[in-house]
Amino acid sequence: MNLHTQFDLFIHMILYGAFIGITYDGVNIIKGDMRHKPNRVITMVIYWSILVPLTYLYLYNVNQGQMHMFVFVSLFIGNGLYFKLMKRQFRNDLEMLGKNIYFILGVIKKVANVIIISPILFIYRLFSDIIKWILKLLKFIFVTPLVNLGKWGSKKKVNKRVKKANGHQEEQTTET
Repeated sequence: MNLHTQFDLFIHMILYGAFIGITYDGVNIIKGDMRHKPNRVITMVIYWSILVPLTYLYLYNVNQGQMHMFVFVSLFIGNGLYFKLMKRQFRNDLEMLGKNIYFILGVIKKVANVIIISPILFIYRLFSDIIKWILKLLKFIFVTPLVNLGKWGSKKKVNKRVKKANGHQEEQTTET
């Protein structure tokens, strides 16, 4: 391996070490919001199980996968540079990004509620009320006269029975 390739590898691994620091810090921010310890452990296991093969693939693309001591040193240098020089600014930027994303999502939620959900609920309530009104109208038109006809017919039968029982002496009406 010539000196130019080693220098390129050194620079790439410093930048990749900073990338590791950034992603680790981002995972820690996400992990800090988790309440249960098993979730935190699972998050870190997933993070490292993704990052180790990714690091090897990056190293393979840059240097055909050759591991030298200065590769690890440059990864630690890049990681240390991130944590000493850029961590505070990155966290501030990440928090501002998070606040902006929550604000934008809130606006999208309100707009979707006004444009999509409210009209759908209005149409549902309108059709529901129309169907209820139609059912009440049909009940008034068809069911109520039949019930009244049934009551009227049962009154006549009761009156005839009462007349037969009394021998046609009195007219009594009984209501049920």
